Amino acid sequence: MKDSIADSIRRHGFKRLLLAVSGGLDSICLAHYFICNKERLGIEWLGIAHVHHGLRVGTADRDAAFVEAFAKAHDIPFFLKKLDGDALKSAEGSLEENARDARYKALQEAAENCDAIVTAHHAGDQAETMYMRLRRGTTLAGLKGIQEVRSNIYRPFLNVTRAELLTYARENNLEWCEDESNSDVKFARNKVRHEFLPLLEKESPSAATQLCRIALLADKAYAKVMKANEILFTTALKAEKADADIHQHNIRAGIALDKKRLRKVLREHASADLSEMFRLWLSEQGFRFPIGFFYDQKEPAHVKIPVRAAYRKRSIVKNGSTVLICEFESVEAALKFVSCK
Repeated sequence: MKDSIADSIRRHGFKRLLLAVSGGLDSICLAHYFICNKERLGIEWLGIAHVHHGLRVGTADRDAAFVEAFAKAHDIPFFLKKLDGDALKSAEGSLEENARDARYKALQEAAENCDAIVTAHHAGDQAETMYMRLRRGTTLAGLKGIQEVRSNIYRPFLNVTRAELLTYARENNLEWCEDESNSDVKFARNKVRHEFLPLLEKESPSAATQLCRIALLADKAYAKVMKANEILFTTALKAEKADADIHQHNIRAGIALDKKRLRKVLREHASADLSEMFRLWLSEQGFRFPIGFFYDQKEPAHVKIPVRAAYRKRSIVKNGSTVLICEFESVEAALKFVSCK
């Protein structure tokens, strides 16, 4: 494990890392491992951040104090971020998702001068994610599972099982805190962890391992698909046109495609179905649209570009020889843009 993590850190050039530590088994093992192997991994600076969600009475304070004491004992800078639990509960949507989004936002604030935020996601988390995505339906992008590195989030333990972490903790006489909310099956992931996956493992031993293997294979396949997409679609980009329209319409982000060049690509592959490849390519550029958004069986390569359409904060507009794809600050702004002739 040491060699693979060292190679990964070297490959990404990480020197200053902020460890996200909840106080549970996984994150305490993560923190201990990185502290003990700091020099060997080529790390110049380590910090520990703990997010207090304000959702649990008593034990949340205990966890924060435990992590702070752990950081102090190892002479590591400690950062505590406190969230508004009442606001998280009253916000629209899933409490689980709201808490996760708020946690990552708080970690980003603490990691201002860091190369990456390191989290303790492990093989069990990967298997749970894959199970949940397969159950509700997913695409090739979703089959990649949790990524080792995405934006500035680094997850070095994705190939490490919880059993291995438990063995590591015992060998190093580590203590940790148990979060009682992790056993509450009213949360979707906990239900998968404590009920669905154990049942699947009972019927099909090593199912969790196979789910992780699928994610690894899909990740490799996705890289090949995206390489092909770059060859296909980047020839249609019009960078100067996008910059001009972004400035004129106060668009947060956008790309412009030359309609004729794009049409030429699609006609050259008219017998294929490039609709999903085109959608995935746009997603990699930062513009996500739902499955089937560009599909039309009667069009060349089955790719249909709407004349004017909006999806959440994103919009597509055909304007003369240009296809402009934009991201706005709000849903209203995107709708307003596509409604303007």
